[in-house]
Amino acid sequence: MDAAHASDLELSALLKQAVGLFHQRAAGDTLALMNDAGLTMPQMVTLFALGKCGPHSVCDIADRLRLSRAATSHLVDRLFCDGLVEREENAGDRRQKLITLSTRGRALIERFDRSRSAEIGVALASLSPALRRMLHAVLEQVVIELRASDAANVRRRHHPAVATAEATRMRRR
Repeated sequence: MDAAHASDLELSALLKQAVGLFHQRAAGDTLALMNDAGLTMPQMVTLFALGKCGPHSVCDIADRLRLSRAATSHLVDRLFCDGLVEREENAGDRRQKLITLSTRGRALIERFDRSRSAEIGVALASLSPALRRMLHAVLEQVVIELRASDAANVRRRHHPAVATAEATRMRRR
């Protein structure tokens, strides 16, 4: 193993450890909110994905969660019955419904976000001001580079040759 790869593995392990420590501090409140709302983890992931990325078809949600379409359909039905999502016709394909967050679903996600942000804020407050400033500067750059990388991946996926290959892969399912 070369030095760069070893360094990447060490960095990955440190980042995982730091994220894990933040999650530990917020996990109790998050799990309590999930329990109060009567939601499972896949349902929460679905709500957050809809909140971040907008409307999705059941097939898209199934692919994102790596669940069967039947299981995802059941999951979405439950969210719909609970008033957390809405179904709307897909203008591009009227046979398909798009799943969107309802006002109630968006409010729940915002409540989770506020709770997690508060818990992470408490954890960050335990760090020295100098370390918080350094962390802020580094994380700003990480976010910029990851967003640029995501945008490049989206452009690549929408390239005609890549889109054709993806369509072929989906037909084989």
